[in-house]
This record gives sequence, C-alpha cells and structure tokens, in this order.
Amino acid sequence: MRILLLHGYSAANLGDGLLVEESLRCIYDAFGQDSEISVFASHPETFRHLGVTVLDSGLSRRGYDWKYLRSLFRLRKSFDVLVAVGGGYLRFGTPIEALKTMLIHGPQLVAASFSRVPAIYMPQSVGPLRFGSRKPVRQLLKRCSIVALRDDRSVQEVGSIDAVRRVPDLALISGSTIEPSKDEPLTRAVLSVRDVKGKVPDDVMELSALLEDYDVYVQSRTGGNDDTRATESLGTHPEIDKRTLLENGPTRVVVAVRLHAALMALRAGHFVIHLAYERKGFGAFDDLGLNEFVHNVNNFDASVVLKQAHALMNNKQSRERYAQQIEKSVSRRRSAYLTLVSQMKHASSSATRI
Repeated sequence: MRILLLHGYSAANLGDGLLVEESLRCIYDAFGQDSEISVFASHPETFRHLGVTVLDSGLSRRGYDWKYLRSLFRLRKSFDVLVAVGGGYLRFGTPIEALKTMLIHGPQLVAASFSRVPAIYMPQSVGPLRFGSRKPVRQLLKRCSIVALRDDRSVQEVGSIDAVRRVPDLALISGSTIEPSKDEPLTRAVLSVRDVKGKVPDDVMELSALLEDYDVYVQSRTGGNDDTRATESLGTHPEIDKRTLLENGPTRVVVAVRLHAALMALRAGHFVIHLAYERKGFGAFDDLGLNEFVHNVNNFDASVVLKQAHALMNNKQSRERYAQQIEKSVSRRRSAYLTLVSQMKHASSSATRI
C-alpha cells in the first residue's frame, strides 16, 4: 500500500511529533508493516528520523515547494490511501488563524477531498468555523471516507455527515498505556505553560505564585509555537528536559497548558492537571474520566488547582482515585482504536466518493 500522511507540522513541537508517530502506528496496524509511506510536513527536516519520505508542505517567501505541488496534483496516481494526521489545524477562529489554515492546510484538504482516493482524517478538533468557512469545510470533509473527531464540540460544529466518527485523541488510544506510577511523587510540582492570545494567562501567573517552588518544562520550541519566552516570564525556576520527564525521571505532579504536554506526561506515569485553552483538552480528559482535573486556562480558580496538586503529591487515596478513573476508561479506549483500524481497512477496500 502506498500511503500519504497529510498535514504534518514539526517534531520540534513534541505533541505534533507524537501525533505523527501515532498516525504512522495506526497506518501500519491497518495496512501492514510493508506500507510505503510519504509525509507532508511544514518542517520536514524534523521528521527525517522516521525512515519515511518527507516532503516540504510549508510556505516560504518563494512559495510552495515544487515537489509538494506536483504530489498534490498526482494523489490519485501516486497513492492508494490518504491519511491526515490527528490534531487541531482546521481552525478559523481569528482572521490570522483562518489565513494560516487556508494557505497551509487548505490545499491538502481540497486535494484530498477531490482526489477520488480514500481520505481518512485521524482524530481532529475542527473549528471554530467562522468567516463563512463552515459550509465549504463541511462539504470538503463530507467527501472524505472517515473524519474522526476527538471532542463533542467539533462533532456539533461539523454537523451530521456520514464520514464523522467520535474517536478519542490518538495519544489516548494508540501506543503506550496510560497508567499512573505507584511511586509517591516528588513534592515539587512541574509547570508547563504557553502563551494564550499573546501572553501567559493571569490565572496561570497566580498559580505560579501560589506554587512558589516548582520545576518548569518546555513542550515546544519551534516557530510560532516556541514556549521558551512564556516559560521565562514565570521567573527563574529549574527546567527539566524531555528525557527526565518522559523517560527516566521520578514520578511528578504536572500542571500543563498544552494538551500533549499533559497527555505525554500521563503516558509516562505522572499525575497531571490540564489547563485547557481549546475544546480538545476537555474532550481528552473527559475520555479519560478525569473531568475534575481539566480547567479553562482563561478562567480557573488557582487555589483549587493548587489544592488538587497538593492532594496528588501528599495523599495516597487521591492518587488511587485518579488511577481508578483512568482504569475505567481502558477498555473503551482500546475498543475505539481497534474500531478505527478496522474502519480504515474497510474504507481503503470499499470507498465510495460523494
């Protein structure tokens, strides 16, 4: 099978890198380890380690890369199945968002929907769909074989079309299990932040002051998604790296703004509180049964989050309840993954175009 993975961004943003890797895992499970895979990515150099063909889908001052454009016009001849990486890139919430979506992701969505090749969109958050975008985006997605949506607001916004499936984020259903460590966590929390609407939200700054003594973690260091400045605005705090947090460090309580900073920490066995800035965060923690541990980053009570963090650090029963909630979701999430893989196989063998 010749598979094209659409809408890649940059592995320097660890969350986007994770979703590309999990999309590849899903492709291999659905179509076999001998699949020939190509990837469209805005920062192709960051994905060279994956051992697949990577084409530059970014937009520079010189325009689009000619190899990328040629591939867009030859989808039907070159590929058997198109798979779009999971994520939240089909957004038209502000004029700038809308422009970026149209220039970077629009050509891929249009080409995929008209290619007459089975097009499968991995779990997405779609929207907001403002500025007259709802009807054209909906019509384009309607032509796809599968559109997996990872939160209920996206399902409502896209509307009732045959292609839509409600599926948890790939980080929840594919790859590593999510099982909190049985070790007692360190009593220094970890705080991972990003700018929201140009700055670190006021409530996050208040939480930072209440926590006082904590470590920081930077999830993304690429382009417009570089969290370094936002992290530095918190003041001087020890920074832990990816290896320490996600591979071989002690158990921690992590308070994270980026969704995949939260989910990757969960997968590493940590206890996580998520300060969500988009709908995807609430959908993911609902799928985990951890509703009480997700808060709106723009409007939350810092003292409540502080209390939750201290309870997870110091109270074994609090940690056990946290783990039990995740355990209740395991079979449901595993079933969602197996169903998605089965539907991908079916779509590739019996796709009908609208």
